[in-house]
Amino acid sequence: MNAPLRVAVVGAGVMGRHHANVYRLLPDVELVGIVEPDARRRHEAEQQFGCPTYPDTETLLACARVDAASLAAPTTMHHTITARLLAAGLHVLVEKPVATRVEDAQRLAAMSRDRGLVLQVGHITRFFRAIERLRAEVGQPYLIEARRLTPNGRIQDVGVVLDLMIHDIDIVLGLVRQPIVDVAVAGHTVGAGPHEDVCAAQVRFADGCVARFLASRVAPDAERSLVVADARRTFRLDFAKDPHTEMTVYRPAPAEAGDRHAGGDPGGLDDHATGIAGSASHILVDRHVVFEDNPLRKQLAHFITRIRGGTDPIGTLEDDIRSLSLAQDLLVRLARQGGVRASHAEASPR
Repeated sequence: MNAPLRVAVVGAGVMGRHHANVYRLLPDVELVGIVEPDARRRHEAEQQFGCPTYPDTETLLACARVDAASLAAPTTMHHTITARLLAAGLHVLVEKPVATRVEDAQRLAAMSRDRGLVLQVGHITRFFRAIERLRAEVGQPYLIEARRLTPNGRIQDVGVVLDLMIHDIDIVLGLVRQPIVDVAVAGHTVGAGPHEDVCAAQVRFADGCVARFLASRVAPDAERSLVVADARRTFRLDFAKDPHTEMTVYRPAPAEAGDRHAGGDPGGLDDHATGIAGSASHILVDRHVVFEDNPLRKQLAHFITRIRGGTDPIGTLEDDIRSLSLAQDLLVRLARQGGVRASHAEASPR
């Protein structure tokens, strides 16, 4: 139990290099290999991280003793490689989404349970302090709006639903545990590729809450924001200030306070908080700057601790499958409209 956990990283792209760098710094973890099919990237990774590199997972498994792996390969390869690693007895952290189809995700979940292995999906926003606070503060939301826009189309093997919107789907479904009763979606392919570059969706839940999503990888300006309204307060999160999240909380002023701000910190939100009251509307505005203390490190440390049996999961495989189910439903509807390639949306969960 005191021996270092031997970890490999599959994929030496941007995210894979981040994973490898974090593993090198975690206590009681040994980075024993990096898998990358591109020879130039393999050479760069070997120089940067000082560990062996391999052209494929078969060579890694044949040449090295490995306990666990992070998978940061293209999304369309997640299911095949994760199944291979689980079959070899490795614990796996796979970047979101776990697969492109719900049926594949369910098979991987069953494989991990049958073998007693940790399978964790890399929904990094679960480890944002601002999201933790939001979950603790929000009561019963009635309206949610999530926007995730970027001019960067780096990911091309899937569209914006599985690349970008899946983050916000996971956040929203973590806040609203009600069944989904209605879905509307529209999307558009701007370039020559087969996948959606822009997608907008509206989801209505059984308790009446409405969630709206907008994702684009052809936007002129980057935006990552989330607005959540419940009966008492409205929260607005701006994730585009990395490494900080700006959280603004709007709430009615107490009737007896008039135009005077009584001060105090609503709900324990205390990071650089200020308060102002609009003289006409009597709305108190509390602004906070929440420092996001390396959420990737938190995520990978959580993965290692789970392997060692020291903690319960933050987000379960059932949560992952629920998020993927909604994403797949959106893709099915887009495919019916002629907006996306059908191969990633062959079966609708609803």
